[in-house]
Amino acid sequence: MTTSLVRQVLPRPRPRAATDDVHGTTAPGFASVRHFFERACREAGPPGSRGAALAVVRDGEAVVDLWHGTADPVTGTPWTGDTLMPLLTGSHGILATAVLLLADMGALELDAPVADHWPEFAVRGKGAVTLRDVLTFTARLPGMAAGLDQRDVENPRMMAALLELHSLEEDPRAGGVLHGPWTAGWIVAEVVRRVDGRDLDLFFLEEIAGPLGLDVHFGLVPDQLPQAARISYDEGFRARYRALDGGAGDGRAGDGEAELFERVWNNPSPFPADAGVWSESRRRYAIVPSLGAYASARGLARLQSVLAADAVRAPGEEPLLLSRRTLDQARSFWAEGLDPLLGGVSAYGEGGLQLLDEGLHPAVRSGAFGHQGPGGVAYQAWPQAGAGAALIRSRLTAGPGARVLDEVAGAVAQALRTG
Repeated sequence: MTTSLVRQVLPRPRPRAATDDVHGTTAPGFASVRHFFERACREAGPPGSRGAALAVVRDGEAVVDLWHGTADPVTGTPWTGDTLMPLLTGSHGILATAVLLLADMGALELDAPVADHWPEFAVRGKGAVTLRDVLTFTARLPGMAAGLDQRDVENPRMMAALLELHSLEEDPRAGGVLHGPWTAGWIVAEVVRRVDGRDLDLFFLEEIAGPLGLDVHFGLVPDQLPQAARISYDEGFRARYRALDGGAGDGRAGDGEAELFERVWNNPSPFPADAGVWSESRRRYAIVPSLGAYASARGLARLQSVLAADAVRAPGEEPLLLSRRTLDQARSFWAEGLDPLLGGVSAYGEGGLQLLDEGLHPAVRSGAFGHQGPGGVAYQAWPQAGAGAALIRSRLTAGPGARVLDEVAGAVAQALRTG
């Protein structure tokens, strides 16, 4: 049922020009983007182990639609424009979009306590925690105390029940912006279920993906499995997560930090030593809210372009998805901080959208938002340019995907200047 509804609204793929290395098309003025993409693909790993896609949608039209390589090195399945990639920690922006739609509908308020909709959540000092706290990683609930395994995280209702019994993190490092890979999704999914009555995957399908014709999903159904990419890691990727799998780390972390790291990033690891966990059918079917959004680059870029367009509509004008009022609030600065475990400064708007630096291209990226995922996955909405961009790749690397999108922003800026 899930796939058939999306297939009814998705446009049928058009024949596309191809080269030996990179397939797809670019609009006039965007030819340089192919070069950026080819270079990023070469740097992603040995041939046969890598696959990627890059898409840019501007003013509702696809101006970049490129893909390369192998979606599944085990089966040899080539990447296509419809290949679906698990966004892993990059799923957070998709999760926030679902919550913002419910807020726009008047079904909830971001600054109201989670317990208003989920009374059992209030125990053990959590009564004042708001959805805004959860979405901006400031809720002091970055990880779980109970030991979990990879199967446990595939049961969002069980995880919600465990979170009811959980206390706020006492470690002082949790007082700022502390990313947790799992917990925000379980909280949001339970709130969506209690407020709306539908599970997160069905709500997102019926209210966002289906009406807009987006190949973006929380979990997959059987006939989508052939489209799913198999993730792998390059040698340097997991080194950033220095205490993953209980490793000794780099010697800088004290005992307290090591314990906190274990609770947050190794209970269980979102990037297990065996990356094949994410390619098991069981995992692909599961609803893993904070890590289990799947998307094609086309679908992800189109969603960002919709948000970009809605962000600059005249007040009161009918939006495609979210009202100007809701997006203005969602993009209003709320929190910024250095993650004490991973390093790196992140800033979030009131609605959990990650706010981005404008960099070298303020005409394009002023007021930009989106999310940086793991290993080079990135997507961004550029309201000033009316554009959305997305880079996804199956070989997760230590290099940032945002670098490619910085170069893409330069091409968009040039297109704006030349008209």
